[in-house]
Amino acid sequence: MAFFKSNSKTLTKLRTYKKDLAPVGFYFDIFSTPIFQVPVMPIPIRIDKLSNGEPTLFITPNIEKLEKLFKKLNLTINFRLFYAKGIENFINYACYKQKEITLRQLDSNKIRKWWIASNSFSACNPDLVAVFTFITVQFLKTFHNIEKNDLDPSQDTEDYKNMLLNYCDVIIKYLRNKIEKNIFFIKREDVIENEKLYLEKKQKNYPLVIKVPVYDSSTNKSNEMGFVPYLIYDDLLDSFCYNKKLLESPDNDSIDLKVYVHNEIINKKLIRLNNIIPNSSKIELKDLNLEEIIQKLNIH
Repeated sequence: MAFFKSNSKTLTKLRTYKKDLAPVGFYFDIFSTPIFQVPVMPIPIRIDKLSNGEPTLFITPNIEKLEKLFKKLNLTINFRLFYAKGIENFINYACYKQKEITLRQLDSNKIRKWWIASNSFSACNPDLVAVFTFITVQFLKTFHNIEKNDLDPSQDTEDYKNMLLNYCDVIIKYLRNKIEKNIFFIKREDVIENEKLYLEKKQKNYPLVIKVPVYDSSTNKSNEMGFVPYLIYDDLLDSFCYNKKLLESPDNDSIDLKVYVHNEIINKKLIRLNNIIPNSSKIELKDLNLEEIIQKLNIH
């Protein structure tokens, strides 16, 4: 990431580009940190758009596919809480990095401007949707298996870790396969097209910028914007490789997926009424209460 130059040694503004789409998706992580205590992780964590009040394109998974899995596993995700925590984590991290880089607080009005602009943006990204859907599906299957076997991370440490190691291995294999195939699917005018993720030259990969049509409901106009999907998949791959490394460390025992149950993001039992499953998955990001998040993080 590049930045505007300043006359002093301290940077005053993060550089961003108007035609840069900057997609961000969310997934269930398996380790809590001081910043991500409930680890719903945004990736990639692009704070430049947020810092400048410019839009981010949010990637959400295939809800219909997930709802079929909910019925099979007898659990559900409360997506309102999932995305609220993801946005909170995103903003909290941005506050931390903004202060670290510029020595200035993140402006709450910039956050509001970013939020409104982001919720006006839409684009069809079938490849990114498929990836975040796959990761969510595999996480829920792992969560279900841990619950079904009644594993406790403090009592059944090795079995618990092995379940999560297998989960990481599945995602790592999937992402490496996607990168090796070097195909990225995009949709233009109702036609699915193939693009390359990168050019290969002298055994090195050179990531490509992919342009997609983006609709802005605030102007009722569509424009082409570009991003580098290779870097998103590489970030995801790095994250899961890092998690695998942590799981293999004998000193690390800080895993407990019940954090998602305690925060009611994953509900293990569905309440049924006349055989109908309540639909907590129908949520649009624009329906979230941003002001509650800003107040919770004490941003002025």
